[in-house]
Amino acid sequence: MAKFKVPSGVSVNDFFEKHVPDQFKEIIAGANLSSLTGKEVNLQFNINDQKYCLKIKDGTNLEVVKGGVDKPLLTMSLSEQVFLDAITGKIEGMIDRFTDPVEIANPMRLKNLLETKGTLNLTLKQDGNTIPVSMVFNGEAKPSVDISLELQDWIAMQNKQTTGQNLFMNGKLKFMGDMVLLMKLQTLI
Repeated sequence: MAKFKVPSGVSVNDFFEKHVPDQFKEIIAGANLSSLTGKEVNLQFNINDQKYCLKIKDGTNLEVVKGGVDKPLLTMSLSEQVFLDAITGKIEGMIDRFTDPVEIANPMRLKNLLETKGTLNLTLKQDGNTIPVSMVFNGEAKPSVDISLELQDWIAMQNKQTTGQNLFMNGKLKFMGDMVLLMKLQTLI
C-alpha cells in the first residue's frame, strides 16, 4: 500500500498543499490506474473546521481543492490530531486505504465505492480513549451504521489480517444501524 511520506510537525494545510501534490506522481508510478480513465474521483477530508478534497481525474491528474466539493465519493471527518497522527505514522494503517489513489483504483473497490451510499460512524478505542471517525459515501447521509471496535482490530481489518465478520463473531466489533450498509462496507474495509 502506497503511503505519503510526511514528517512529524507537519500542518494539515502543508500536507494537502505541499506533500500530496509533490508525492502524488511517485505514489501512482507503475500502478494500473486504467479503471479511473474517464472518471473523476473526489476524496474529501473534513478535519476540524478545515476541508480539503483530492480531486483525481483519469487516475493521473490531481487537484487539491481547499474548502471541499459537493457530494464527493468519500468524505472522511476526523479530528486534526488523529489525522496528523495517521499521516505521520503514529497511528499507522488507520486511514491508508482511504488516502491511497492506487487502492481506490482497484476496479472492484472502485465499483463498490461508487455504489455505496450512506454514513459509517466509527468509534475506535485505544487505551481507554475513543477516536471518532465518520465516513460519508457519495454525499448520502442515510442509511447509517455505527461501528465500535479497538483501533488495533480496525487496523488489522485494513491490513486484511481479519474480517469484520470474524471480529463480530468474537465479540470484538459492535454495530448498530443499517445491516445492508454494514454488509456493503465489508467490501471497502
